[in-house]
Formats: sequence, C-alpha cells, structure tokens
Amino acid sequence: MRRETQVELIRELLDHHAAGTTQLADDTLALPAAVYTSESHWQAEREALFRRRPIVACLSGAVASVGDYVSLIVGGVPLVVVRGDDGELRAFRNVCRHRASSVVSGCGSEAASLRCPFHAWTYRLDGSLLARPQAGEGFAGTDESDLGLVPVPVGEACGLVFVRAEGDESVDAAGLVGDAAQDLDDFGVGGYVPFDRWESSWPCNWKLLVDTFLESYHVFSLHRTTVGRYYLSQPMTYRGYGPNLRFQTCQKSILELAEAPEDQWDLLSRATVEYLIAPNTILSHSVDHFAVYQFLPTTADHTDITMTLYTPESVTDQTRPHYERTLELHQKVGAGEDFPQAVKIQQSLSSGLVSETIVGRHEVALIHFHQALDKLLG
Repeated sequence: MRRETQVELIRELLDHHAAGTTQLADDTLALPAAVYTSESHWQAEREALFRRRPIVACLSGAVASVGDYVSLIVGGVPLVVVRGDDGELRAFRNVCRHRASSVVSGCGSEAASLRCPFHAWTYRLDGSLLARPQAGEGFAGTDESDLGLVPVPVGEACGLVFVRAEGDESVDAAGLVGDAAQDLDDFGVGGYVPFDRWESSWPCNWKLLVDTFLESYHVFSLHRTTVGRYYLSQPMTYRGYGPNLRFQTCQKSILELAEAPEDQWDLLSRATVEYLIAPNTILSHSVDHFAVYQFLPTTADHTDITMTLYTPESVTDQTRPHYERTLELHQKVGAGEDFPQAVKIQQSLSSGLVSETIVGRHEVALIHFHQALDKLLG
C-alpha cells in the first residue's frame, strides 16, 4: 500500500478519534431474514453471483508453476485451475468424463497430469484425455479426443485468479479487481506463496460469515480475550470500489502516532487491512501475510470456508513456527469466536419469528456489501 494512502488513512482515523466520531452511512439498513434463509433468494444468488459471475479461485502464487492446481466448488460446480506445460493458466470442470467423479481434490503442485481416483482416467494439464487404464474394449466406439475435461473461462490480474463456472464469455479479471488494483499491486499480491490451507464447514448462510469481517464494532466484546485486547472497535472507516471494498481494523497502538512525526507513520504494522473482492472473497493482510478466505455456499444455510495463508516468500524451518501460530490464531478467532455467532444468528432467523436484523450507520462496510449484492442481483 502506498505511503500516501497509509498516511491518509491514519490521519482520518486520528481525526475521528480526537473528535469522538466514526465514518457513518446515510442511514441504518434493515436486512430481511429472507436474505439469509430463503431458498429462492439463495437460488438467485447461486445463478447470478456464483455461476454466471467470475469469482476468485486463488492467488496467482498458488498456481505459479507448471502442474500447480487448485480445486474448488462454485455454485455447486466442481472446478479446477491448473498451470499447463506451456505456462498457460487453464480452468476446467473438475468432473471426470467417465462417471463424473472429481478428478482432483484440494490443491497440489508440480503434477504431471490430473488423475481421477475412481478408475484412474488421466488427463493432461491441457485437459485432454491421456489414459484409461485397463479399459480394454470397454469404451470401443468412443472418441478420446471428445472426452477431455470441459474448459471454463479463467483470468488473472493483480495477483488474483478468477474463474467462471458457467458460460463461455471471457473473464475480465482487471475489470473485476477495479479500483482496488493500485493497492493490490502495491502489496505485490502476485508474489505471495501459499503456506497452508484450512477448510471448515458451517450450518449458516454465507453472508453471515462474510458479515463478521466487515465491521469492527464487535471486537471489544466478542474478542475481548483474544485480539480485542490489541485492536480498536472504533473508529471504523472503509472505501468502496464498486462491488469491492477496503476495510481496516487498527491496533490500539496506532493512537500513539498522534504524537509522532508524520514521516514515522506506518499503517501496515499497526492494522489489519482487508479487501472484499465481490462477492465472496476476503483478502486479509496483517503485517507479514495474507489470509485469503473464500466463502463457498452449498445451500441457503450451509457454507464451506477455505482459508489459505499466503506469505511473501516460501516458509523456512526458521519461520515455520511463526506462521503455524499465525494460522492457529486465525482458527481460534474464526472457528472459536466469529463463525459460531453466525450459526446462532442463522438459528434465530430460521425460527420464522425474527423478521429482520438492523445494520448500524457505523457498520458502513457491511452496508456497502449488502447494497452492492443487491445491485449485482439486479
């Protein structure tokens, strides 16, 4: 992040703190329970946001070398992104052409081919069928050239890889990043490499999980024994970039900068800076890493989460303990504090006796998120 941007954000926060104010939206926002519970609303989101709209599959560092691949399920469609022998980035439906099993799971590196575990049908990195072991004459009359993995559109910009589950239109990755591009380029997102990946599943709507990242109002209360000891709940400020946004939660130590010369101001050592890349991906930067959260709904009230910890360079034996503790902290705060609240909210809203929730004017990033989703849904 550029120094002038850091200084601007610090000055804004210090001014708010001195005045006892915070950034405010024009009005509160009432969110009907159906936004989180309605099956028809989820079906509309699945088609518009998760199938026809490209989403972030990973950072470029996860598929930087030949044979690197990342799989994910988007709107119910299994997908895989892979770097080919020719250096080209490709994406396919992660569906074997034999019996429709997933060809690969999770992520991997330097694979020579993609091999389905069910009957060992094997595909080249360009998606073409390579082998059908022990098939004999079982598939006589079929044309191997017609049985490659089905390609889907993929694009790459500012260190982010986007993939579209449905449709043939090319992916305008730069357009999807939009005005967040300058920040992401300044961070050098494309140079970050994956360290470890944490997967979990939660019985709640995907937006409830995203909501927890977009306001710091809860920090003083929910996180009082963990990160709440070090981070401010308010002031809160954000910037919107079309459907995307930037939101930062600052450490209490940032207030010390009010007495320091401006040339000593540094935001990144004293704040967690998060980017929402619509509709469902959070890039959370803290000091020396990015935690990339992907919220992948399967139904209106069930969501899979993949969190990948990316580091500026490959982890060594010396740095591994530090990043292992970092991953554990994310798990402790997310799985131990944030995400269980989302499950409890889902239970309340699904009772049929709670008609809506209210988002406060000071929860500005959260309001932006939901208003932007409404626009994307048309």
